[in-house]
Amino acid sequence: MARQFDEQLQKTARSARIWVAVAMAIAMVPTVATGQSLVSDFTLAAPDAIESVDIVSALAPARGTRIEAGEPAPTVRLPILFEFNSAELRPEGESLLEKLGVALKTPELDSFRFAVQGHTDNIGSATYNEQLSIQRADTVKIFLTDAGVPATRLESSGMGEVE
Repeated sequence: MARQFDEQLQKTARSARIWVAVAMAIAMVPTVATGQSLVSDFTLAAPDAIESVDIVSALAPARGTRIEAGEPAPTVRLPILFEFNSAELRPEGESLLEKLGVALKTPELDSFRFAVQGHTDNIGSATYNEQLSIQRADTVKIFLTDAGVPATRLESSGMGEVE
């Protein structure tokens, strides 16, 4: 199902990805272009240092930019923190998700759809980590829908320890 949504995401002009990381974050890295895709990597930033406006700036196209269907989706990598070996959010993860929810409901992003991708560390088996990453992505999706982001704008998938 995630692959089907990902293919649809690539065909849809108004789409973006949210990458859910688990590593502790300590410093911010600027936006970088990878191939043709624009990736804003906040995984090294302290979660409390990231604001909703930063997320909007990372995902929203520049005013007057034409978005073509099939172009790589903009990606933002956020340090959404979970308890070890769990899909339970840590307080700083909840705080950052509250800011993400605000960002996704802004006029600049309210017409976009988002793929939420969960990731894990490399401790444990690949099968276990894949399941845990799915649970974490689902936790983020539930949190965002509870914050008022329509579920129809969100798709969650687990990536295990990939990337």
